Amino acid sequence: MESRDPGEGHVSANLIAFMRAMARASFVWGSCDCSLVMADWCRARRGVDPAASLRGRYSTAAGAMRHVIRLGGFEAMGRSLMAGCGFSVTAAPRVGDVGLVTHPLVGPVFAIRCALGWAVKSPEGFAVDEYPTIVAWSV
Repeated sequence: MESRDPGEGHVSANLIAFMRAMARASFVWGSCDCSLVMADWCRARRGVDPAASLRGRYSTAAGAMRHVIRLGGFEAMGRSLMAGCGFSVTAAPRVGDVGLVTHPLVGPVFAIRCALGWAVKSPEGFAVDEYPTIVAWSV
């Protein structure tokens, strides 16, 4: 199958290297969790960090949820932070794009689109599946 975009192969190669590094990194709330890994990818691709205002502000799941609630819920928070960095919503996410998806065990989580589906940072590395998409952004 032919690539849709001449830069798509470059995105895939960079994404594979990024995901390998992040898979080895320990899951830590507030520094290496699903939200911040997704934001790290945005920063690596476009040089802007949608989660800059959240970094270092929580260290537990409960602390993360306080910010989510304060910012209006997962979707409202994601839309606000991503729009604030200039990311556009897409109805057709491609490899390298990011999104908010529904994980069957934990609910809404931020993820990165890869060739096999949505990749979500987990304590074991990455969980990858065709999770239902709530909203996605072009990166």
